[in-house]
Order: sequence, then structure tokens, then C-alpha cells
Amino acid sequence: MKKAVLKILLTFAILSAICCAFWQLGWLTSANEAAILFAITGGVIAIDLAWTFLKKNIRN
Repeated sequence: MKKAVLKILLTFAILSAICCAFWQLGWLTSANEAAILFAITGGVIAIDLAWTFLKKNIRN
């Protein structure tokens, strides 16, 4: 579980760096766009964790 948390934190750190770069380039024009990117990422991570949990329980 510790490894999963580390990967999630790394994912959000990378996304933060990408958002900063896009902000500097002018590709992100509002904080709402960055928030949407983070929300989508959080949703994808939640779905992935749920899918992994379900696969483990179905196998057993």
C-alpha cells in the first residue's frame, strides 16, 4: 500500500509540474482548467484502485 501511495503522490507531482509549464506557455488560462485536470486524474486513479481491488477479490 505504501508503494501505491508513493506512485499517486508522484503522479500528482508530475501533473503539478506539467500544469506550471502549461501556465507559463499560456496553454492554461484559468485555475479551473488546472482543477479539472487534477479532478480527472483523481478520478482515473480511483477507478484504477477500485478495479485492482475487484480483480483481487474475484480471483480469491
